[in-house]
Amino acid sequence: MQILEDLYVGDVRPSERYFQKNSQYAEALDELVKVGDMLTDKLNEEEKELFENFMDAQREVTVLTDCETFCFAFKLGAKIMMDVLTDGPMKEI
Repeated sequence: MQILEDLYVGDVRPSERYFQKNSQYAEALDELVKVGDMLTDKLNEEEKELFENFMDAQREVTVLTDCETFCFAFKLGAKIMMDVLTDGPMKEI
């Protein structure tokens, strides 16, 4: 069970993802940064602080959502494998 060992010792980190430089994700991220910079350039110091607080709260929501999605998808994958391995509703293993 190499994957479990890798997960245990930290070689597998589901929260870390890599992406290609020219991918759709990279392009969207570049656009997000560009528009964010344009927005903050137009804000005064008080507005910048408020915007940073908003972004911090948004990041927290994103982390929680990603975690919940990961857990749901993992459980769903396990249920699918159990269904495949037991030929339908789980009987005794």
